[in-house]
Amino acid sequence: MAVEKMAMMDMVIPIGITHEVLKKIILLGKVNLTNAIDQIEDSEFVLNVEGKNMDKIVNLSFISPYPTDNRLGKYSDKINAIKTAFHLDFSLDKNCLKTSYSFDETADIIDIAYEKILKLTEKKDDLEKELKKIDNLIGKFSYIHDMDISIDDLRNLNYFQYQFGVLSKENRIKLKKNYENISALAFHLGSGDKEEIYLMIYPKSVEDEIKRIFRSLNFSGIDVPKEFSGTPRKVIQELKNKKKVLLDNIKEIDEKLQEIEEKNIDSLKCAFSRFQMEKKIEEAEKYLASSKKFAYLSAWVSVKDKQQIRDEFKEFENLLIEFKDEKEVQTVKPPTKLKNNRLFSPFESLVKMYGTPSYNELDPTPFLSVTYMFLFGAMFGDLGQGFIFLLAGIFLSKKKKNSVFGPLIMRIGASSMIFGTLYGGFFGFENVIPALLLRPFDNINLVLEAAVFIGIFLIFMSYGYSIINAVKVNDIENGVFGKNGIAGLIFYISLLLLIGGKFLNRVLIPTGFAVVLLLLTMAAMVVKQPLGNLIKKKPLYNESVSDYYIESGFSIIETLLSMLSGTLSFIRVGAFALTHVGLFIAFQTIGRLIGSGIGDVVVLIIGNVVIICLEGLIVFIQGLRLEYYELFSRYYKGEGVEFSPIKIN
Repeated sequence: MAVEKMAMMDMVIPIGITHEVLKKIILLGKVNLTNAIDQIEDSEFVLNVEGKNMDKIVNLSFISPYPTDNRLGKYSDKINAIKTAFHLDFSLDKNCLKTSYSFDETADIIDIAYEKILKLTEKKDDLEKELKKIDNLIGKFSYIHDMDISIDDLRNLNYFQYQFGVLSKENRIKLKKNYENISALAFHLGSGDKEEIYLMIYPKSVEDEIKRIFRSLNFSGIDVPKEFSGTPRKVIQELKNKKKVLLDNIKEIDEKLQEIEEKNIDSLKCAFSRFQMEKKIEEAEKYLASSKKFAYLSAWVSVKDKQQIRDEFKEFENLLIEFKDEKEVQTVKPPTKLKNNRLFSPFESLVKMYGTPSYNELDPTPFLSVTYMFLFGAMFGDLGQGFIFLLAGIFLSKKKKNSVFGPLIMRIGASSMIFGTLYGGFFGFENVIPALLLRPFDNINLVLEAAVFIGIFLIFMSYGYSIINAVKVNDIENGVFGKNGIAGLIFYISLLLLIGGKFLNRVLIPTGFAVVLLLLTMAAMVVKQPLGNLIKKKPLYNESVSDYYIESGFSIIETLLSMLSGTLSFIRVGAFALTHVGLFIAFQTIGRLIGSGIGDVVVLIIGNVVIICLEGLIVFIQGLRLEYYELFSRYYKGEGVEFSPIKIN
């Protein structure tokens, strides 16, 4: 339940084995590459000055970006063509990657398969295009299959031209309105859902004029291929015969493709897996530096993986690996790799939605996990409805094994069930099971007051996180004098005791003492920058004095308002606990007004569905709002870079 410790790994690789080394790094999946040239230029790439290392050190003076030949580009289209032809989406087979292979061998497999299918797929594409045209003609001619006119007779007209075609229903009205101005005979042959079928006959002498009119009406012509003749009924039959021939030809091609697939499937699976690996290796090469003899690699790795990495690369001769503690690296911030147990790990996604923790920042995942489950359960406490969430989470976890959403739903569902048992709620009913703690609707004031006190406790915890984070990075300015540091905490406690005493008609803190504390802490927050810089022996101000104090003055007002509004914001926890009960009571009332047993049951089922889906979503969002705006804003920056090892999935 923390941020894993990182180490910088510098590796010097003999040029001849670079490909195999990168392949093993990718299969290992535990190395976050950084730009080696930047590390070398910033003097971060440091090797031990030993006799066996002298050649590697000397070559550092002649580095350049690692050369890549971009030979993979032309194979992407070929691979996609093969996948489409075989209707396959190959999964990665890591067994094909563990043995040695050459790229030329992989390329040959892809080339041979591509050449075998190329002519077949091109022919199939042509046949499918022709089939589409045939289907379109059959659809159009089906409207005029009863027309007793031979297509040949129309073709043999000496002084007239003909055209079958389609008009939209709107343009048919335009045609009717302007028919007397058109030098053509228009025969309406049939109607479709959105179109009208026409036969237009017009003198050849006015063909240009008629075509302009056709374009203005968006008249879509239906051209009958010359190979078809006779009446429309005969044309349709000939089209169907043609379609059958096309389908037989397509089937024959599919059988040939199937035969090719069966003979080459195993080699193609390996070839595609190796191609994916080559793409990753090409991606990794962009991070390397090189000289004539060596390639230089820099990367972040987890400290706990150092020994495993050494063991994995023992087989390579003349390969040098050096590790540095993250504190020795000045120019690059270490990436953040979170380490949480199975209960908390699904909540990492909620943390990362806000931002990845900085390397030196406390991982907020455990705190968010516990508090978010608590807040959701408190707002949506129901044993039956929580059980539905639990089942939904189990279903999603099994259906999408890599998704965190299912486990997240499972956990908040379990929390809802626990609070449902405490509240005595079961699918909205409050008379089915006993309440182990209280019934919210019978204790409205207590529920709202408890929500505020819970909020105060969580805000105290967030101050603790903020102070610890400041201590970790030696930030005296914000940790001691900041609004979220010790000064802010004392200010908040004094304010709470002073206001709380007024509400309770009791003296929780002497007024004079409280006012002094408020003024002192307020002054500390106003002058936090000069105080922090004074302790660190730096110039007092990082900006102009006037700008700083204007900003600090407004910041104090904002701090006061946010403390009050943030505390009261938690009252929504109690409000939603009450709303949850009240909403079901409303559905119960509607059911009774219907006056029938079946109607009552249907309304209550609908009510539960609405509550689970709609109110569940609202409570989910409100819980996030409290976490992000009332808690995270006090202690969490989320400005880190996530640990992203190069690997192949």
